[in-house]
Amino acid sequence: MKLLVVCCLGLAAGLVHATTLAVVDERSATSTFDQLWSALSDDGHDVVVSNPQEAAAKLRHEGDRFQHLVVFSPSVKDLPAELAPQALARRLQGGTNLVLVAPADAPELWRDFAREFEVDLGDRGQHVVDHLAFDKLGDDGSHSLLSLAPANSPSPFVSAATRRGPNVLYRGAGHTVGRHPLLTPILRAGPTAFLADASSSAASSDARSAGSSLALVSAFQARNNARALFIGSADLFSDELLARPGSGNLAFALDILSWAFQKTGQLRLADLSHRAVGHVDGAPSYRTGTELKVEVAVSATPAYDEDDLQFEFGMLDPHVRLPLVPASAPRVAGASNTTRFEAAFVIPDRHGVFTLRVDHRRPGWTSMLQTQAVPVTPPRHDEYERFLAGALPWYGGAASVSALFLVFVAVWTSQS
Repeated sequence: MKLLVVCCLGLAAGLVHATTLAVVDERSATSTFDQLWSALSDDGHDVVVSNPQEAAAKLRHEGDRFQHLVVFSPSVKDLPAELAPQALARRLQGGTNLVLVAPADAPELWRDFAREFEVDLGDRGQHVVDHLAFDKLGDDGSHSLLSLAPANSPSPFVSAATRRGPNVLYRGAGHTVGRHPLLTPILRAGPTAFLADASSSAASSDARSAGSSLALVSAFQARNNARALFIGSADLFSDELLARPGSGNLAFALDILSWAFQKTGQLRLADLSHRAVGHVDGAPSYRTGTELKVEVAVSATPAYDEDDLQFEFGMLDPHVRLPLVPASAPRVAGASNTTRFEAAFVIPDRHGVFTLRVDHRRPGWTSMLQTQAVPVTPPRHDEYERFLAGALPWYGGAASVSALFLVFVAVWTSQS
């Protein structure tokens, strides 16, 4: 019953309308995004679109109202304090999700901000060019409108249906990513793409800014599970490309924004329990050598199909680390997105207060960390076995010495 209540609360939390603040500088914006805001509203988001000054005032007076921020990087350098990169970093640390759209003309301050996440945006004025994988219908001769297949975009950032769908049209800047374990490229350029200056069409001299090493959309998930997207194209969300027949932009945009807004890529540890094998309920403590069964219930959106769940049982260092496998009846009644996993092991022959830990961190999925203290005691003095098979040599030695002593006594007395 408790597990069902937890699952229902998690589902209800996902249905609450979240408030999203979109910051668009009308003076520098060259595209309209009405279709994007309409699609987000239909998806359950309360979207508030404002210019930088109005957005700063809203954040100042009712900042706790907004769970998500979408910032189309203003071209001005003097931003209100509430929209400064330092303020956005603090909001990310506080759990607010951030989407930063930084096209080729983004000011240097946004490039400095992205470098804090090991996202190195290209030089100002440089956009991605591909003389082979460009959209022939919408191209203006610059070969800067790329047509990219989303088939290689990882899950859960992009759904399987979108990966099988039409190509994504992209016009904008690119960036390179570092080796930060919390950073994941979602959409990469093709092998023949490169960064070029918009005015002279000269290619970039940086060898990293070419081919598939050039990222276009990247995701960062902080340790507190707050999420950030770095996107080099405002046109990716524009009405022009979203309404384009045969374009996969709308599905792709909704997928990555759903991930950024915590609607997908969700893993929750609904239940963690343990009990001795053959018993129904757990005990406050266990004896050494007891066969222990660990049961975990995990709710996932979308379904989590990997087999990499594991647990640890130890004190300072793990004494036992084993994989968790689906239970014989994995589904939880009344919670279709919750799966049970289990594992059994024998408690090591060492007593003390052990820690049962489930620590799961994978790119794109919310991290799960839960621990429980499990006391392990030695057997009582009257609980030890009276006969040990391993002690047979000592039993035999004692019996033989006793028998020989009796023989010696008998022989000695008979002679006297």
